[in-house]
Amino acid sequence: MANNLNSNVSAKLLRKFAPGFMSDLVLCKTVDSNLLAGEYDVASGDQVSVKRPHQYQAIETSDGDLSGDLPSNIISAQATATVQPMISVWIKWSQIEEALKSDQWDKITNPARDTMVTRLEKNLAAYMLKNAALTSGTIGTAIDAWSDVASMGTYMSDLGCTSQVCAALDPWSVQGLADAQKGIASGDALVKSAWERAQISGNFGNVMPYTSNALSAHTMGTASGAVALAASPTVTYTALKDTYNVALSIDGLGAGETITAGTQLEFPATLMLNQQSKEQLVKNGAGIPFTGTVLADATADGAGVIAVTISGAPIFDATNPQYNVVNRAIVDNDVVNILGTASTVYKPSLFYAKDAFGLTTVKLPKLNGWDSSVFSHEGFSLRATQSSDPTTGVQAMRLDLLPAFCTFQPHLAGQGAGY
Repeated sequence: MANNLNSNVSAKLLRKFAPGFMSDLVLCKTVDSNLLAGEYDVASGDQVSVKRPHQYQAIETSDGDLSGDLPSNIISAQATATVQPMISVWIKWSQIEEALKSDQWDKITNPARDTMVTRLEKNLAAYMLKNAALTSGTIGTAIDAWSDVASMGTYMSDLGCTSQVCAALDPWSVQGLADAQKGIASGDALVKSAWERAQISGNFGNVMPYTSNALSAHTMGTASGAVALAASPTVTYTALKDTYNVALSIDGLGAGETITAGTQLEFPATLMLNQQSKEQLVKNGAGIPFTGTVLADATADGAGVIAVTISGAPIFDATNPQYNVVNRAIVDNDVVNILGTASTVYKPSLFYAKDAFGLTTVKLPKLNGWDSSVFSHEGFSLRATQSSDPTTGVQAMRLDLLPAFCTFQPHLAGQGAGY
């Protein structure tokens, strides 16, 4: 009996497809995929919550007597991972059997793989841009010196970050650094993963720098410059612990002026703290202002008041000081600087700790009635389904990926520029 080459086509395809898919990833390999591993299944819904780590306050005494001090409260908090749009590629192919006989898997899978990787990485970069709260450099200023990159790592170290810091640099920024680059190639292997090809150096100034063409651009709204808070938000840990976002009311804008997602807001009167020691950060003799990033587009009302939500929690909690992010609460009438120039397009680089963001993929069920397979490889779950049109005899292959993104700590990530 002749071999039936159409049997289990989807499983055969995925065994070839998945390793190449993982090899092509760059940005996705730099965020945490372990904390969300196993949290999602088809019954989880659109969101799933992951427990945030607890923090405690260190108390110093001369004699060890703690009777006059309060213990650190244990407060449960969670970060929420949200399912993103499904990424699918649908291929119609009239000669799948011929391709199989000729062992031409790459001819079919490579374009689909490239398309899915590109879309996944661009979606993740856009998510990271809006959820990265820190600012390094001056928005709109090109990165043209290695000291600009080192400043990102210095900022993260001063914050108390102990995990690996990555910097995803726009290709034009890498060109600006070309005169100072050393040792771009690592090893003599002729075949390298996309991550190996993207690395600029092994480690520079406590940063792992690499180039990414998936970084997201955003256009500033029509508002810029100095405005003010129109009300005092609640900034206790218990109020912000599950989102690490804060809703703000800001006035001083013109009616109908806009602030767009990805725009960064600076609060010059409120300064950042080291997240371990709770000591104020100081750079060149001055404190480092708290910043946050606008999550969604907003428009000012007729009175010039605008409601925005920013990623980045300005936590100041006298009862639970071990969670404080800043040295004082932001309050009504505080100055707020809208960073950047109105109506200007920016494409910032990103810097972040590996555990600032989380990524996982939902294990999809097989589609009934078709040759459908699900394959997991290095933490990623992919589905392939073969079908056919009985009228035309044309065969088709559908490839699916359902990602979920999470922000664990927006103040371990930021938008990077030059000085």
